[in-house]
Amino acid sequence: MTDCNIDCEKCEYDFYQLIDWLIRDIQQLELKTVYLRYLLSRSLPAQDGITLKQEIFSNLSGRYYEQPGYQQYVSNYCGGRDPMDCTNFHEHMMKLSRGEEIFDL
Repeated sequence: MTDCNIDCEKCEYDFYQLIDWLIRDIQQLELKTVYLRYLLSRSLPAQDGITLKQEIFSNLSGRYYEQPGYQQYVSNYCGGRDPMDCTNFHEHMMKLSRGEEIFDL
């Protein structure tokens, strides 16, 4: 085993920050996906558009609740609040799915 000269607290913080950036990227991709599906549903034939609207939230990214590293990130970096379960995020997603907001592509 070799000596570790790494500041563990700094390294841990850097990993939490990286996870946070990745989560924000995932959120942006999910918002964009929902909005693009909404726009597409408006230009499809009626039945296809209805089907797409019914599935507008399907096959988005997975959730990481069960992962120990993610739980530690939520606990230590996010004050126990999972950013993927944030009310503002869900409200924004719902508004985009109904065309009530515009996503800046």
